[in-house]
Amino acid sequence: MHSSNGVVGSQDETGDFINIWLLLRRNLKAIAILVVVTVALTAIYMSSIPDRYQTKAQMVLAVSETRFSEATGRMETFEFGRASVETELAKLRSRDFAEQVAEQLSLFDNSSFVNNISKSTGLPIPEEIHREAVIDKVLSSYSVSRAGESHAVTVEGRSTDPVLAASLANTVISVYIGNELSGRVARLEKFISDLKRRVGLLGEELTQAEAELAEFIRNDSLDDDQVMVRLRSNVEREKAILSAGIEQGISVEEEQVLRARVAEAEEKLQVRTRSELSLLRKEREIELLRSRFQTAIDNLNLLETRIGQVEEGTVQVSVARVPISPYAPNRVLASLLAGMMSIILGFIVALVREGLDRTIKNEQQILKATGLRNLGYFTKQISSDANSEHVIEDLLNNPRSPLAEAARGVLTNCIKFQDAKIILITSGLPNEGKSLVSSVLAASAAADGMDTLLIDLDTHRRGSTKLLFSNPDDVQRSDIYGDNLIVQPVPIAAQAAGTLDLITVESPTRELTDAADNKLRKLRDALTARYDLIVIDTPPALILDEVYRNDALVDAVLLVARWGKTRQDAFGTVARRLSLAGFNVLGTILNDVDPKKFRWIGYDGYYGSYDDY
Repeated sequence: MHSSNGVVGSQDETGDFINIWLLLRRNLKAIAILVVVTVALTAIYMSSIPDRYQTKAQMVLAVSETRFSEATGRMETFEFGRASVETELAKLRSRDFAEQVAEQLSLFDNSSFVNNISKSTGLPIPEEIHREAVIDKVLSSYSVSRAGESHAVTVEGRSTDPVLAASLANTVISVYIGNELSGRVARLEKFISDLKRRVGLLGEELTQAEAELAEFIRNDSLDDDQVMVRLRSNVEREKAILSAGIEQGISVEEEQVLRARVAEAEEKLQVRTRSELSLLRKEREIELLRSRFQTAIDNLNLLETRIGQVEEGTVQVSVARVPISPYAPNRVLASLLAGMMSIILGFIVALVREGLDRTIKNEQQILKATGLRNLGYFTKQISSDANSEHVIEDLLNNPRSPLAEAARGVLTNCIKFQDAKIILITSGLPNEGKSLVSSVLAASAAADGMDTLLIDLDTHRRGSTKLLFSNPDDVQRSDIYGDNLIVQPVPIAAQAAGTLDLITVESPTRELTDAADNKLRKLRDALTARYDLIVIDTPPALILDEVYRNDALVDAVLLVARWGKTRQDAFGTVARRLSLAGFNVLGTILNDVDPKKFRWIGYDGYYGSYDDY
């Protein structure tokens, strides 16, 4: 069971592949033309594009920066983090930076660098617009990228001029390093300026503090070290006098006087002590100011010595060299891609074309449109000569030709398997080859020894008569309802084993009565008694109603479709109408087949003779 499913699946896949291959073969010429035109246009366009060159240079950004701290008054080192690096990359991509690069390379004065605007307008462009255009092109002519989380930055320069491409990459780095150095110097000069201002402020503050201290010492006589000794001695002496007086029993008034003198001496000592403490505090403040002042001076001296020794934080580690070969455009790749895309587009167009093509080209389409089998194929080479009696002569002279074999196969199906002696040949629309098919079938039957009659009921064009007689105007015409039908032997069929006669009807059938049907039945009986096969050529069944008026004559109907011309909907309509009218529609004949192209349609039918193999 599984094996069977696998075989069916394999067959389906093979069938799909074959269908795709046949689709490509049918449209091979159109696809090839599309590919050639597309590739040629692509090559022409790519040849108009100038070569572009690219080259790379690399630099390593500084990992830290020294800055002046207002809080501490000292130089401090700050490490560069991810955000700092991204900020530097943003600077490299900024318009201001690109303007500096353009200035460095004198691109604003280079008339050939940006000339698209003036060329398109034919007018001189304003300076502002020109500068903006130059900056835009500079920004598009280089790119910067970072290697992971490192500080290494790659600068890629691109230009139609290889020298300019290298100059762009190197100039971007040199301008950035120059900007960074200038920035470091500017920041150092600012630090020095700030420090000088700070030293001045500290100096003024220190001078003022020292002056205030001197004034304080002078006012309070704090420069005399013996004052404290004398004040302490005075306090001790007054206390001793008070103690001696109390022991001697002095009066209360005298004791109070002595105690007041002790308090006064102690007050003087306390005042002096507070003054000396204030002096110590002021001296410490002055010492702190002096220390800060000295530190600021030391930092200033250090910065002033470094002003001429500023080093570059960023260094260039590789130099962009002038490229030898261009990186773009890749003309070969573009042509290959254009070819591939045109093949894909051609395949899509072929699919759409096949989907929109509703004409009949194979048996599957006939079966789907009509439900009928196709009984034979008549080739294009024969039908292209349909206006000449040589078609029938060739058929009679060459009974093994593909046309004769096809006609013989149709007759075998109709006569042997369907027992049809009177066959009506019609089509849905004009110019589908029904007269040719009628004449070929009649001539083939005569060649094989059958007594055959061809009735040309197509009174408008008389296609069968024109095929069988070199001068169709000399052919006598008959009334199909008359008693005396004019039956004319076909001259070119003299060498046939059987006979071939022709009845050319004079005017269309107009009667719809039972009497007319009875006449047609009597005519049928008379003709079938005399002939082995009767072929009737009628006008198109969707245009005129001749077919439906002569149904009493007919055993079977064959429908003719023209390969690649007859629409499926029209063919299906005529088949349904004939079936609904009660006709025995045996099958179809596909006419005007191109043998070479027919092989590309599918393997459900093939036309040829045994000698072809």
